Amino acid sequence: MRYRLQTFAVLASSILLAAGCSSTVDGNPQPGMSPVDPATLKTGALAAEPTAYNPRITSANDVRFIEARRMLNYLVHPFDVDSDITDMGYVKLIATPLSMVNPGAFPEKYQVVGEKYNVLAGAYVSRTNGNLRGTKKLIISILRFPTETDSRNAAEEFDRITNEEPGRHPIPIDGYPDAKSTSGNDLAAIAFLQHGPYVISANAGVPEPNKDALASVLKKTIDRQIAELDKQQPVPLDDLLDLPLDPDGIMRRAAPSAKDYSDPFFGRDDFGHYQPSGILHFERNPIEVRRAFEEGGVDLIGRQSGTVYRTRDLPSAFRLQAALAKPAKNDEVVAPPPGLADTRCLKLDYRDVNRLHKGLCVIVYDRYVAVVVSKFPEISRVDPQLLERAAAQYSILAKSG
Repeated sequence: MRYRLQTFAVLASSILLAAGCSSTVDGNPQPGMSPVDPATLKTGALAAEPTAYNPRITSANDVRFIEARRMLNYLVHPFDVDSDITDMGYVKLIATPLSMVNPGAFPEKYQVVGEKYNVLAGAYVSRTNGNLRGTKKLIISILRFPTETDSRNAAEEFDRITNEEPGRHPIPIDGYPDAKSTSGNDLAAIAFLQHGPYVISANAGVPEPNKDALASVLKKTIDRQIAELDKQQPVPLDDLLDLPLDPDGIMRRAAPSAKDYSDPFFGRDDFGHYQPSGILHFERNPIEVRRAFEEGGVDLIGRQSGTVYRTRDLPSAFRLQAALAKPAKNDEVVAPPPGLADTRCLKLDYRDVNRLHKGLCVIVYDRYVAVVVSKFPEISRVDPQLLERAAAQYSILAKSG
């Protein structure tokens, strides 16, 4: 009996092998997830279960930050004005005159304008071309005020304070006679323009003194920013809490703040959901990441201690992971957490200027991609906290349904 069973098994194997050699399967090979048992992952004291998103909203400022995050979604990208300007600088969300002049945002001398005209919300981004010998820079900001009169007066006050510096002269911008645009050395120029309840601010720098080049960059920036502003309507502050705080459960999928305060960043002003255009301001290689967004159907992002991206499907998730985890010239690829073979981790050469991290891991689960970060010990090739964060974030995704 055993002999006949063995003979049957050999014959069956031969038939299957012959069939495999003589036929093909239609379609393209697709990546698959490696099997993972979440129960075996080492997550330390971090939350490893999805939890309802209940943001702390205890003041008017918390509500204004909701509008600031929404405004970031239609703030123009510097690299769309000049494709060389991709090196990430500060990204700031503004809800008060004080947050308008936080380190990395507007100079402190402008705070009085925000106070006088009651700046309601704003978004600010800066990037350079990363070339110290031939520097290009572009800082773009949009500030919302209660009325058009307030924004018009604010633009005039911003310009008046700017021109208290001796030696500044106008930089005319074609098509925008009302723009308040000046330079002190023709290497950099600052422009303020009122548009509805908004003030558009642009600060451009070019490698060599050139008034025409500065005017061209400012015009292109303003053209694009007005077009983005005109695509939407300001939401009344009283209605902001009626907007969904956790659309499609994206926020419950993002790892929450660590209870031991071990997160590498300070504050939660950037916690919330974003469109791809908004989250792109935080990305290190934005042009490649945006291509992955577009090709992969990314339509929603949730940002807490972890940042979670929703793609079209699993192959799209792996393509996005490749873009997010692409090492820069002097970044170091490090081993993934035990049991998470599909995860990609980096030790960065330079600390991120916004979240202050120097290590990151990019996790894939089904159609979702998540990024977690850590401070990363300077002299170590292993960061236990980063590995635990990645494991906890994977576990949250796996249990989110």
